[in-house]
Amino acid sequence: MGKKYKKAINTYVRTLYSEDSYLMISFYNTNLLFRFARNIGKNNFGRNQYDADKASTSVNYEGASLLYQVTMPIFNDINVEKEKKVSISCNNATLIFVYVRDQNNQMVAYLTINKNDQSITFKFPTHTCQVEENGQMITKVIQSGLGVFAKTIDGYLAGVGADRHLEKLPDDSENSQDENQQASYPTGNNGGYQQGFNSMGNNQQGYQQGSNTGYQQGNYNSFSRH
Repeated sequence: MGKKYKKAINTYVRTLYSEDSYLMISFYNTNLLFRFARNIGKNNFGRNQYDADKASTSVNYEGASLLYQVTMPIFNDINVEKEKKVSISCNNATLIFVYVRDQNNQMVAYLTINKNDQSITFKFPTHTCQVEENGQMITKVIQSGLGVFAKTIDGYLAGVGADRHLEKLPDDSENSQDENQQASYPTGNNGGYQQGFNSMGNNQQGYQQGSNTGYQQGNYNSFSRH
């Protein structure tokens, strides 16, 4: 295991919002950090409020690559009707990605963190659009939130926008994969996992576009320092 930094370096990338929670994504040393928080209702001004009891964990390159390989084909409209489930075991948490049919027979995706006896689930927002197929207009579900997630991981693996983050790291950053080393990547079908999520509903409203601060276009070869 690589040695740990004396000081954790975190650079915010973006936040995704759903009806029930948010998912914040950051560069964390040389890892990719995910922070989850539940939506606890609206304040007097009608703005969403989130639980102060958040849960977070990070994945290294291999864990991020696994999430990329699972989500990117869906974003690219490949095997969009096939259910998927993957579990990533970190040293202090478990991330579970599932892509299943909901009670309306529509494909939906979830990312859940299990940590310290608590579980928080983020449901990736979807949108609908009218698409012409065989001369007829049909309604198609677009995995908009999952697309943003997949492209964000793609940027991390390619080091997009990493220059500002890397400038904060100590010179020995190449030798460290700091917080979480993945132990196992079991995969398979949903195996009854769908029922536990259907109670969340299928309301697609409430998606808010997150900030893109600090995540500018570039190519920095997987976080390598020059």
